[in-house]
Amino acid sequence: MFSKRFILCVVVLFVAYYWLNYIKKGPVYESKKSLDGKTVLITGGNAGIGKATVLELAKKGARVVIASRNMKKSKAVVDDIIKTTRNKKIRSMHLDLADFDSVKTFAKEFDESEQYLDYLINNAGMLTATGKAPSGVNKLFAINHFGPFLLTNLLLPKMKTQSTSRPVRILNLSSGTYRWGFATKENMYKNVTSGWDMYEVYAATKIANIFFTAKLNDMLSDYDITTYAIHPGFIDSEIEDNFTDFFQILVNINAFLFKRSIFYGCQTTLYCALDDKVTADSGHYFSNCQREELYARATNKTEEKLLWEISAKITGLDK
Repeated sequence: MFSKRFILCVVVLFVAYYWLNYIKKGPVYESKKSLDGKTVLITGGNAGIGKATVLELAKKGARVVIASRNMKKSKAVVDDIIKTTRNKKIRSMHLDLADFDSVKTFAKEFDESEQYLDYLINNAGMLTATGKAPSGVNKLFAINHFGPFLLTNLLLPKMKTQSTSRPVRILNLSSGTYRWGFATKENMYKNVTSGWDMYEVYAATKIANIFFTAKLNDMLSDYDITTYAIHPGFIDSEIEDNFTDFFQILVNINAFLFKRSIFYGCQTTLYCALDDKVTADSGHYFSNCQREELYARATNKTEEKLLWEISAKITGLDK
């Protein structure tokens, strides 16, 4: 009886140790690099992983522009980051990624007000959005892919010009859910009415982020501009808020058992932004502060090219 209890205690302690140190925690990227004089533009920097990323970059002296739809929330975050880091080079600008007119206005205002753009972090993303964007596609695809696609392309002239004298990095937050995603027109225009629909379209947008990153890398090979698709991990952020009661219960249980804090969610972003050697793997997919090989379907050049053409048409860049 004693031996059985002892073995049980050992097993429980081992499981608890593994859970606390390998499930609830992840790799932490550390760098002494200063970002003084560097400008970062981050979408969705007023909550969750984005806010955690802004905090870490602000600590390193970066000039950070938070682009978000909710200006009241952004202002509170700006004030909090300045107070915490004593870095006063933090500001917010209005941007609604679901509205292409808003994206165009933002890009123009950013280009006119900021001299440099050293890091573009397409961090903003949603899972629980329903309804259609003004362009006719569903809001999830507009916010998670088409908006960032348009924003990046509108800012490319600035980044290309700058890259002759100072390098640029473009970071696109994706997700491991890309494995179940299909970037089809059906998903782009799908009428999202349930939690299952949301996950299906969300996964489609995440493989779209990967295709976009790889295509950008190929197109920018003559410039000192590198691109990265990033899986932040299974993180307890605000992205799954606003589900129906049943789904929210499942989400909360998952969060307690498996999800890591937002501190760990920004680590791979920091790795891709700050590491000196990572530029050799431009255009690839990263997770847990290292490059990760993709499923074969996510490297399909035909689908990658088709998605770019569809995206250019939907956002009006083909005109």
